[in-house]
Amino acid sequence: MLDGKHRFRLVLCSHKAVEVAGVCLVLMVRGHLVDITAAHLVLAAKTGLLAIVPALGMTFTRQARHYANRWISAGFLGVCGFLADALVHPSHYPGAYTEAALTGLGTCAVSVLISYTALGKRVDHLAEAFSVRPQQGHVGTAAAGRQA
Repeated sequence: MLDGKHRFRLVLCSHKAVEVAGVCLVLMVRGHLVDITAAHLVLAAKTGLLAIVPALGMTFTRQARHYANRWISAGFLGVCGFLADALVHPSHYPGAYTEAALTGLGTCAVSVLISYTALGKRVDHLAEAFSVRPQQGHVGTAAAGRQA
């Protein structure tokens, strides 16, 4: 149904958004998971969705081949998580960008850890669709005949 690139984009929109949102959610409630409210869930969801917009946009460029590398992928997602968290809500910790920085670092760490699981390996395998370059065809007699 979907080619490898579109499958990866679909997984990126779900799997990676949940990584960012999960880290953001835990940091917002300072680890007290029983304190999670609907407002926290909405803010975390916004952060996760906003973080994957640049990541999804990159899949339409030549740079998408870097997603096959778990470290680059995790680092980029961490930066996107930092920016998204900083834009969506103020920090719940001292310092204007403390929570955003922790969200970025946490997202990067979670992404790397998940990349070593069976699910993460399947996601990384989907990212390999971007590293395969199409073969250059030779101008054959059929193509030459059409040009004449």
